[in-house]
Amino acid sequence: MGQKDIDIKARLRAEAAEEAWQADEQEARIGLRLRKWKLGTAWVGIALAASIISVVPFSKGYPLHEHAESVGKFLVYLSMILLTAFVWAGATTYNFWRYLRDTKETHRKFAPPGSKYRAGKSGTHHSA
Repeated sequence: MGQKDIDIKARLRAEAAEEAWQADEQEARIGLRLRKWKLGTAWVGIALAASIISVVPFSKGYPLHEHAESVGKFLVYLSMILLTAFVWAGATTYNFWRYLRDTKETHRKFAPPGSKYRAGKSGTHHSA
């Protein structure tokens, strides 16, 4: 094995290490976004639940029904807007989750030699 072969192997190892580092960084960025969207979706869901619950006292047979036209209608509209926001945030959260899952699968499938994603001797993938 000549010096040229050693240099090529060293360059390939360095490139593989760089690629593995980039894969880790990409997964970390996607994971951070996913956590933020999960939290945002949870907060919008809590606001939606609170707005729906706040409509009940303005329903027929409840003490604040006489104010249903002024305040109750506003709360219903607020609930409708929050429902739309919740569905949008939930869909975005799902898309980030799916993107992260697919990214990890791609990194496992095409992992360079020496990567933590590389399949072991048993043929199973190491989990990240």
